[in-house]
Amino acid sequence: MMRRLLLMVVVLVGSVAAALWFDRQNGFVLIRLGELTVQASLFIAVLGLAVAWAAVTLVLWIIRGISRTPSGLKERWDNRQLVRSREHLVDALIELAEGRYSDARRHLSGTAEKSELPLFSHLLSAVAAQREDDWQARDEALALADQAEPRARVAVGLLQAQLQAEVRQWEEAIATLGWLREQAPRNHRVLTLYAQALEAVGDDEGLANLLPELRREKALPEERIVRIEAHAFEQALLDLGPDATARDLEAVWKRLPRNRQADSLLRARYLRALMAAGCPAHALQLLKRWLKARWDAVLVDVFGEIVSDPPHQAYEQAQQWLNERPEDADLLFAAARQAMHCELWGQARSYLEAAAARSDRSDIDQALAELYEQLGESDQARLAYRSALDHQRG
Repeated sequence: MMRRLLLMVVVLVGSVAAALWFDRQNGFVLIRLGELTVQASLFIAVLGLAVAWAAVTLVLWIIRGISRTPSGLKERWDNRQLVRSREHLVDALIELAEGRYSDARRHLSGTAEKSELPLFSHLLSAVAAQREDDWQARDEALALADQAEPRARVAVGLLQAQLQAEVRQWEEAIATLGWLREQAPRNHRVLTLYAQALEAVGDDEGLANLLPELRREKALPEERIVRIEAHAFEQALLDLGPDATARDLEAVWKRLPRNRQADSLLRARYLRALMAAGCPAHALQLLKRWLKARWDAVLVDVFGEIVSDPPHQAYEQAQQWLNERPEDADLLFAAARQAMHCELWGQARSYLEAAAARSDRSDIDQALAELYEQLGESDQARLAYRSALDHQRG
């Protein structure tokens, strides 16, 4: 404020001084145009030039202001639209979180074209449409999101697959995820959703083929991968049907990763499949090799189920192992079952009684009770059945 006042005083003093100086001068200015002659004092001439310069400057300023008015108005209008679109976007977010999906869609309608973040608006519109079961509007919004920001195609595709999975549109989700796997083959979320979709439609073969990638990328917890793997293996064995050969079963077995071929439960299932296919000799040979490398109670149980040809072959093998492991309850139980295959009831009874004395397994007591009944020893059978029930109850 003081600077302006000081400037005005300086201008005023300067103007007065200039006027006094010009008044003392006797000079004049003469302008002649043809027959027209204009004569003025030096002061009046300078003053006229100053006024003319000020007038021209004012006119130019007015013209420039008028020429800028439309663009200025447009800029102000655009800024107003941006502010409004931001407000609508925030309102839509709140309404979406509160479950007011119709209101959210109303606020999002038309905001993408005026928004700084059209991708965000389209994605929210897709979610709101999904919540109202409007699949067509959802897909249209996702298509617009894809066009709005090509760099976000994987993100848009992932959201589309997620929304499709939410409403069990599994075939559509698989198609979307198939495309995503080409674009981002190592994306964890893509692999997880793809596994979920394949499980949902029962595509065990596709799921089995996906397992190496799931394990390599650690897209799922190892426990879940193991469950999927076991189910896929079981289903592959069932798909072979009753006419499966040992070669068919071996082909399925070899599709498992090498480290998974050491799993006790998978080995047991494979051995039982070989026995069901009429290949007990092959099963026994394989089982003996595995037990030689690592003793395994699960496989010992499977050994008890094998009916060799002749039956004494497996029974003699059981006796050899018992020489090395006379206190092994699981092996005693398996030896008893092999003795029963050979109809050696006395030996079977001895082995079962020894196994029951060394184990709390209810199935051993159950087998002993059934043998007592077969031998006509009712009282002993009742005691064995009672022991089996007690062990089942824990």
